[in-house]
Amino acid sequence: MAEEDYSVNKLMRNSVRFADLYNGTVFRGKQVLKPEDLSDVPDENGIAIVGLDGKRRLIRRSRDVIKKASFGAYFVLLAEENQDKVHYAMPVRSMLYDALEYTEQVEALKRRHRECGDRLEGDAFLSGITRDDRIMPVVTLTVYHGAKPWDGPRSLYDMLEMDRDSKEWEVLKEVLPDYRLNLVELNNMQHLERFRSSLQPIFTVLKYNRKDKRKFYEYLENHREELRKMDDDSVRAMLALLGEQKRLLRMLELPGGEGKERMDVYNAIDELIADGREEGKAEGKAEGRVEGKAIGLELGQKRVNELILLLARAGRTQDMIRAAGDRQYQEKLFEEFGI
Repeated sequence: MAEEDYSVNKLMRNSVRFADLYNGTVFRGKQVLKPEDLSDVPDENGIAIVGLDGKRRLIRRSRDVIKKASFGAYFVLLAEENQDKVHYAMPVRSMLYDALEYTEQVEALKRRHRECGDRLEGDAFLSGITRDDRIMPVVTLTVYHGAKPWDGPRSLYDMLEMDRDSKEWEVLKEVLPDYRLNLVELNNMQHLERFRSSLQPIFTVLKYNRKDKRKFYEYLENHREELRKMDDDSVRAMLALLGEQKRLLRMLELPGGEGKERMDVYNAIDELIADGREEGKAEGKAEGRVEGKAIGLELGQKRVNELILLLARAGRTQDMIRAAGDRQYQEKLFEEFGI
């Protein structure tokens, strides 16, 4: 959803959390990346190509988040792509992103030689760069935060129509490079203690919410003060990932200064904890109805999410705010949009 993508992208653009994401996953908890060693770079790249029909076309792609990192004596480009749904062509999509980054670096080298008035000859003239020119490595993490398990391909090989046991494959794979997807599945995150920023409580809450409701509400209760101290971007992202659209809308739309916004954060956390207490009481009284209740809540939330998206597209902000606190008006809008 639009608000979920926006909130998660904004969360990850912060250098402290971006470094924490890579340190907690790629580097297995070692503090290899430092926030101060990260710098922002353009998040859009493109290349003009000429097709078989002679027409010139522009291929342009925009990154969710990308930063340049000081990596020992070298520099690397580190990117992060957010996915709330399974993308069955993600290895090719990620490969294209990285290829465009490499292409942009080569084009930058060509421009530098031209601007410096370098006279390239022979093979260097053909490529526009010299034998000694070098480009930075590019790494992309795909962070999947959807509810269903990832059942898509995890590499280019997974997408190929080839029998892995055939003799043809044995010959072909010797010359066919694979492209592996660096996939981070938040539903199956292990070693959450490796994260040191607000990513740790956010990832923990999301995992428990989908795997174990009892642990989810226990965590909210036991870490209440820690959650209340989180910055506003972290709370917004957490609520968006949890599907707490009503609370998210109230935080985004209610007027007020910094103090008012901080109270909205406190209220959002306290309401989640209160919901957990009430749901826990209901479970104790009607254990047999828990599964049906969970299914009903999930279906109801899907209707609300769809309604919010439709209202947002129509620019009906006031209707979104009113629907968040008025059940009867919400039902009226459901009927209007045929949801």
